[in-house]
Amino acid sequence: MDFLPFMIDVLPIFPDLNEALIDVLKSLKPQDWERKTVCANWTVKDIAVHLLDTNLRRLSIGRDGHSFLKNKQFATYEEMVDFLNGLNADWVKAMKRVSTPILIEMIEKYQEELLDYFADLDPFEMAIFPVRWAGKEHSENWFDIAREYTERWLHQQQIRQALNNQDLLHAKFYFPYLKIAIQALPYTYLKVKAPLGSIVKVEIVGEAGGAWAIMKGKNFWNFIDSEVEEPNALIYIDQQIAWLLFSKGISPLDAGQYYQLHGDTELASHALKMIAVMT
Repeated sequence: MDFLPFMIDVLPIFPDLNEALIDVLKSLKPQDWERKTVCANWTVKDIAVHLLDTNLRRLSIGRDGHSFLKNKQFATYEEMVDFLNGLNADWVKAMKRVSTPILIEMIEKYQEELLDYFADLDPFEMAIFPVRWAGKEHSENWFDIAREYTERWLHQQQIRQALNNQDLLHAKFYFPYLKIAIQALPYTYLKVKAPLGSIVKVEIVGEAGGAWAIMKGKNFWNFIDSEVEEPNALIYIDQQIAWLLFSKGISPLDAGQYYQLHGDTELASHALKMIAVMT
């Protein structure tokens, strides 16, 4: 049985994810830092620079109470994302003057400090930032921390993909990412019309994969037992491509050979639109 979890605790695995990042960065040759990645216009170094930025911003805002967004208002979610994308681009440009040894040293220091900060938070208090891609206006700290895991797993995987390195696709690291990302599934189906009681099941195929199912209720879709038999719509997604689909790294059209739709294929196809990242 795999219902919507009361809490997903990623703090025990987070240090290993951070250590894996430092290990892969220290292994890079000078030319590796300039490899292109699935992120448009960003190299391996650019993604590493972005990871440092996210550590520094979270510590500054959360731990230190510093806000550079005082009185900043956004009319829409898209406007906020555009603003943040601009900040990201500015940071990447400025950090081109910083050497890779200094960059690694800073990432190692501040990602450890960020974990210490997360560990001090009450997991059930309201987080500073809601998990918007899951349709949340308010989120508890555990979900926000879990979201941070997906961000850091994703960006490290983007680096590793550019290096043809598959280490993060092992169940130890990848299954927690999938378990968190799939929490966007009910929100993805929020406005999808279907008869009451309709069931959609998503199965990520591979040694790190899993299965999840949602049912149409009166107002919302909700997680149910994933072992349900004969769902109305069923989709199998190869784990090699799932993370790219969920982060807009590949379009459903281009990923066609990596998934299968069964039952009500129109209903099942909406799962391919699920996005588990700010975009």
